[in-house]
Amino acid sequence: MAVTLSLSTASFAAAGTRPATVATLDCTQQSILDGTHFSDVDIARTARSGGFSGYGWQVSIAVALAESSGWTRAVLINTDCSRDRGLWQINSRWHGEVSDATAFDPVPAARASYTISSGGGNWSPWVTYNNGAYQQYMARAQAAINAA
Repeated sequence: MAVTLSLSTASFAAAGTRPATVATLDCTQQSILDGTHFSDVDIARTARSGGFSGYGWQVSIAVALAESSGWTRAVLINTDCSRDRGLWQINSRWHGEVSDATAFDPVPAARASYTISSGGGNWSPWVTYNNGAYQQYMARAQAAINAA
């Protein structure tokens, strides 16, 4: 994990107090693929267990493939020092209600993704949905659904 911590001291001291120290984090973006590598069918079954069905199910699989390549403990450290975690790369800053334990455990992560995506109907919180990267996995996702 490449995290650089730089400290700068600001002089905001009043009489009889010490100067305040302000910490500034400067994180370098880094991707880590770790954990168990799930097949497309494993992701499909996990997503179904999390509540997905229909078209939202297909998109959930494609998003997971685009986000984590199927790695259950994948992490992307962002430049703002937040972390995208697990199969669905749930962001630690925007979804702090989702613990690391949940994000890295496939079925609870699927449930959390189901909630965040409004039951599979709103994928705008995922970068790979917004930039269209998930689309290249839609045929694989459909094949996984057919095999699940």
